[in-house]
Amino acid sequence: MIVLEATNMGIRNKILVLHGNRQTGELLLGRLAKLQKAVNKELQLEFVAPDAPFLYADGDEDVEESRHDNTDSASSLQWQRTWWHRKGNTYHGLEESITKIEQLWNDHHFVGILGFSQGSRFAHIISILHTVTNGDAFRGLRGIVHVSGYNSPIPPNFMTYLKDNWSQYDNNFHFDESIIISLPSLHVMGSTDKLVPILESKELSELYNTPKPMIHNHPGGHHVPVKARDIEHYLIFWRKLQSIDELAETCKVLPPDEEHAQAQIDEVYALSQIFPEFQLLSETEFIDPDNADPDDYSEESRKYTHPISYAILLQPEDMEIQQELWPPKPISLHVQYPVFYPDCSPKITLQHSMNCFEFSSSQGELLMKKMTLTMNDEEGMPCVMSLIYAAREFFEEGGLAKGQTALPQKEEIVSEDEAIENELQEPSLASVLLPASDARMEKCRQEGWLISRKMMEERSNNSGKGGSWKQFTIAIVGKPSAGKSTFFNAATAFARQRGGMPSTKNNGSEDEDGIILGGAAMAPHPFTTIDPNVGFCFVPTVDGSCPEDDADGCEFLSNKGIPLGSCHGRVGGRRLIPVVLKDVAGLVPGAYEGRGKGNKFLDDLTDADVLIHVLDASGKADSEGNKVLDVINPINDLEWISNEIVAWVYTNIKQKWDSVVRRGRTKLLGLFSGYKQSQSFVEDVFTAVENYVRDNDGRDAVFDKLETFDEGDLYRLVSAFVMTRFPMGLALNKNDIASSIPFIEEITSKLPIHGCFVAQALSADKEMRFIRHHCLHQSVSSTIASNFDGYVWKCLQKALSLRGPLLVFPVADMQTYEPLSGLNNFATRDPSLPSKGFINCLTSAGGTAPSTWDDNKDIYAVQGKNETKPALRDVLLMKPGSTVNDVFLTLKNKNVLEGEFVRAEAASKLGEKPKLVSKLDIVGPENRILRIMTTKRQKK
Repeated sequence: MIVLEATNMGIRNKILVLHGNRQTGELLLGRLAKLQKAVNKELQLEFVAPDAPFLYADGDEDVEESRHDNTDSASSLQWQRTWWHRKGNTYHGLEESITKIEQLWNDHHFVGILGFSQGSRFAHIISILHTVTNGDAFRGLRGIVHVSGYNSPIPPNFMTYLKDNWSQYDNNFHFDESIIISLPSLHVMGSTDKLVPILESKELSELYNTPKPMIHNHPGGHHVPVKARDIEHYLIFWRKLQSIDELAETCKVLPPDEEHAQAQIDEVYALSQIFPEFQLLSETEFIDPDNADPDDYSEESRKYTHPISYAILLQPEDMEIQQELWPPKPISLHVQYPVFYPDCSPKITLQHSMNCFEFSSSQGELLMKKMTLTMNDEEGMPCVMSLIYAAREFFEEGGLAKGQTALPQKEEIVSEDEAIENELQEPSLASVLLPASDARMEKCRQEGWLISRKMMEERSNNSGKGGSWKQFTIAIVGKPSAGKSTFFNAATAFARQRGGMPSTKNNGSEDEDGIILGGAAMAPHPFTTIDPNVGFCFVPTVDGSCPEDDADGCEFLSNKGIPLGSCHGRVGGRRLIPVVLKDVAGLVPGAYEGRGKGNKFLDDLTDADVLIHVLDASGKADSEGNKVLDVINPINDLEWISNEIVAWVYTNIKQKWDSVVRRGRTKLLGLFSGYKQSQSFVEDVFTAVENYVRDNDGRDAVFDKLETFDEGDLYRLVSAFVMTRFPMGLALNKNDIASSIPFIEEITSKLPIHGCFVAQALSADKEMRFIRHHCLHQSVSSTIASNFDGYVWKCLQKALSLRGPLLVFPVADMQTYEPLSGLNNFATRDPSLPSKGFINCLTSAGGTAPSTWDDNKDIYAVQGKNETKPALRDVLLMKPGSTVNDVFLTLKNKNVLEGEFVRAEAASKLGEKPKLVSKLDIVGPENRILRIMTTKRQKK
């Protein structure tokens, strides 16, 4: 949203007035004298009415040519102007008119347009240009007044103009004359207008449905009405616009904190990927305007202004469904985030241009009630996607018909039994999956697993949309009491967090720097962990992912006397990187049906990039975590946990299969994308499944024939998606108990199995006690205090290898590999940095502290000017498919780099001669050391 600038700052807002065909700006402005005086006096708005660039010529085919009642006779052709010469559907000269008005617009502080007749047509073309360029063209346009407006097919030379001048938005150029405009509008039309009939003006108003347009009918003909009652309508319209802007300015006073802002932006990005109808209404600023992608709503591409607001058009693709079950005209969901969203509900409104017979208030109330119930059910978590599906289900389940029964009518008494009988007799519109036998379901599950294994083996750093990986997340899963919370405490040094409050339940303690050490609750019974524990853990990088893994590179640094750096320390010679670790609620069989804490558990999974299944390898607990006397083979736990996750997704999608069949592949794609995964990832899964079915079943293009799917087909698809979306590593816990040894050997010999690709035997309790001694200074036996296996770190490392981020090393110099000064703040103040207690654990385990840790002062500080700066201190976690430009935008977004991209040089190994790289080059092992130069020199 563009905010009007305050008039007391000396800036006078202006309205652009576009005259009609065979008129001039001066002539029209003279006829608007009363209106101009009123608007200027009350709202301090000035009218500016330029002349069209062309003289009117005989033979023009414009709609106003033959019957114009606003100009003098044809003898005055020498001063009559036109915005274009129309031949058929081509507007000759339109390009020149746009250029002229755009130059004028940029020289003044225009906030709106008033267009009359042909001028209204021109104003509508400007609004289309403004819309398809995401507001870049005619910046600041807040609203439009159409007087005697009409709509026509898009002139082909306008499309040529767009492609020649706004090619960066070519993805938005697939539209026709029915394009929907999300700008406030007032439509003034005369009941006796014979040149532009009132019906044509109403058809134009229907294209402005977000927000609902204002309409003023006057009794006159083809002119701009300026009587007192007419002027009041103009004033009401402009007053509303200014009140909206004042409200937006007020909202800016209290922006959300970093956590809430991040959650809001993440949801906006996810929705923009899932719903092509998404339209951002609040203002953003492109970080790199020269290479801006209007379809990229990621934080790396834009800086958001709060409160964030947007609209999503609730309209199915199947026109048959629209006619039968949907309203006759489009309806949009408008969303605005309060400061504390998602901890509180968003502000939602419905916007449409329908009358009470097309969409009644009762129907609207029922729809809002359904969405409100959905918000209440999902309070505390992002909920907009669920609101959209709730709205779509409302229509597709006959919500309009139910709303009609709520209209005032003759009262009819119906008994409860009669109501139930009537409901049962209603014809069902549901389209169900064809049934499949248990044997086929199991066969399809195995096929999904095979598809997933092949995709994991063929994964590439070049696939994916790219961008920074803000918080790589590993979720710990497993049955109750398997040792998940113990593993969590060992990995995170008791959930170190800044700025929190110590938990008395968890025996939390606080170090002298105010850093909280509060471990996850630990107890041998189900559901100890009800809410997920979240903290940073430190994971050793995978072998070969860092330049220092090459021995020659380390020798190069040693010969030059340059120390090898790290931001979070090292263990076993390997760099540590921060990863978010999430210990979620205990899982029991039947969780997908809501047993135990199943729904909560499964919802928490969607944040994870990789899973670690903590398995009680001792075999001394049943599937619900209860102790047993007889030893049970824990390999059975592998199967039912992976099956629970698959069944959860399968059940969710099966319940919506009726809608999937009606809407096709797009609907199915959106459902899978809802598990916080990009559409490109889901498309890769769809392609892999489609190829498998074609090669093995002889069925081609199965996603174009969803009505032929049986339960096995869906189960195959879900299995392939889940096991690729949630790759799993195994923590074979309690290896210090003798009964675990044969089970560990059996399981590791069968890998990969049941969605698990890697495994590590360990004793989380043993390593947790080591951490407790060195981090919390609690006494333990001397054996535990001195012996440390580091198997928890190794388990995390193996999990990271399944779907790890791409590591990129930004440097300021390609000879010394010294860090960028702009990253010093991150290297000394970021919340992910290890605490003093963890550094004590790290060094006690044979590791080294972060490069910026001052062991004498127990603080983080950068090296002095005369000290040798460490090489490769910093590392960025990037997503596969990232380009050099993505790295640049990430650094710019962190305020590390300023200015615009000039060039970049890169290398794979230490001591290697750097080579120039393009900003469009995909980043990988061959160019992971990167120096980016900008138009603004960076401080060293």
